[in-house]
Amino acid sequence: MAAPSHDVTVGTGPHETTHVAKEKQSSRTPSIQIEKPTVYLSDGAESAGWDLASTKKLIRRIDYHLIPFLALLYLLSFLDRTNIGNARLDNMEKDLNMDPLRLQYNDALAIFFPFYVAAEVPSNMAMKRFRPSIWIPSIMVGWAICTTLMGIVRNYQGLMVARAFLGICEGGLFPGITY
Repeated sequence: MAAPSHDVTVGTGPHETTHVAKEKQSSRTPSIQIEKPTVYLSDGAESAGWDLASTKKLIRRIDYHLIPFLALLYLLSFLDRTNIGNARLDNMEKDLNMDPLRLQYNDALAIFFPFYVAAEVPSNMAMKRFRPSIWIPSIMVGWAICTTLMGIVRNYQGLMVARAFLGICEGGLFPGITY
């Protein structure tokens, strides 16, 4: 004897409902039919009082104002990272009394990146705490100070310290821009 059909409603989220209909079950193979969940878009921009056209217009205005400035910051960051190569061509090793046999220039290049990588995650955490409009200009000021102070470096140890602090200040830029 076949069992009667029953409908079972299962909630999978605040706005989704899955209806499971149990069909007639035979004694050998029970079958369950699952319908696609219904999703209600009540959490979108329309529920906040914004229509779709106003939302697109606002995003476009933000993009027109932010993207050129952020692209300029990224370009300056790239130029700053490659600038030490130009300094080497202009006799930096001789001016700082660096020994070319000890590969001190390579050490000065390499010390930047561990500090750069280590500063990325704490920088993102700080950005969430202080807001991007506060944090990004703050790290830009630190970056400018480090870059300026690299001009008054007189020896290898000073270059290493300046490059380490430059990595810390510059480490939050790229994750901050993509945030």
